[in-house]
Amino acid sequence: MTRFVHHCVDKALHIAGRGRAPKRLIATDDRCRMDVAALEEAIKRDVADGVRPWMVVASAGTIDTGSVDPIDRIADVCARHGVWFHVDGAYGGLFALCDEGRDKLRGIERADSVALDPHKTLFLPYGTGATLIRDGNLLLHAFTATAEYITPLGESEVGPSPADLSPELTRHFRGLRMWLPLQLAGIAAFRAAQQEKLGLARYFHARLSELPDFDAGPPPDLSVVAFRYVPDNGDADTATERLLQHLLQEGRVMLSGTRIDGQFHIRCAILSFRTHVEHVDEAIEALQRGVAALNG
Repeated sequence: MTRFVHHCVDKALHIAGRGRAPKRLIATDDRCRMDVAALEEAIKRDVADGVRPWMVVASAGTIDTGSVDPIDRIADVCARHGVWFHVDGAYGGLFALCDEGRDKLRGIERADSVALDPHKTLFLPYGTGATLIRDGNLLLHAFTATAEYITPLGESEVGPSPADLSPELTRHFRGLRMWLPLQLAGIAAFRAAQQEKLGLARYFHARLSELPDFDAGPPPDLSVVAFRYVPDNGDADTATERLLQHLLQEGRVMLSGTRIDGQFHIRCAILSFRTHVEHVDEAIEALQRGVAALNG
């Protein structure tokens, strides 16, 4: 994994009792994507030192920048070395439904496991996260447990009990939140909305690139643009943070902040089905008003 991987990976390792296992942060390129050559070198070095690499975590859209690791090439490396390949697609993995997203996420179908959050890229209510495992028998092996007081009355016709596929026993019917909108609206509506968000991110990046004193960063892989306000005078980190504070106090648009390699950035994450081009234009106007107010 890279330094841009979501912090939940560390938390999951601790929960699984692997918190103290050796962990390698793989170098990235100038667009914050995993360097595949560095990954292969790290695996070979560990093997030579007697350390068995057991999992590689790639990001299908990082939280900071929306960058997509070269998934297909990483899958090649994992296949060569017999390493479990996990893709964190919680934010961006479901963009594979639309044509443009599928191209950018090529290779995600080769993963051994994929984390997905339909409450993000399918615009659904919070709490509809999911994990896909290539070999479902591994879930049965990991989570199956029984007792006399929960012995089923008969064999199920729809497959294993959900209680044998995850840590939970009793659970909410979360799948209804995903099934019902897909039945009512159809998959085409979701694909169209996803395609629009990808286009809006490119549009925001293009418009921001035209404004003076802004560093728009690299073109977005998905629907997140991380950028900086870099005036001729003064510290760029301070100026960018002050600009974000002004935007939040004004209350017209909601952007967030992050630090990438120590530098403060503003994040524009376009991921609401209600967000359209006029709202992106409003965000650009809010940035211009903010700059004018700071320099006034």
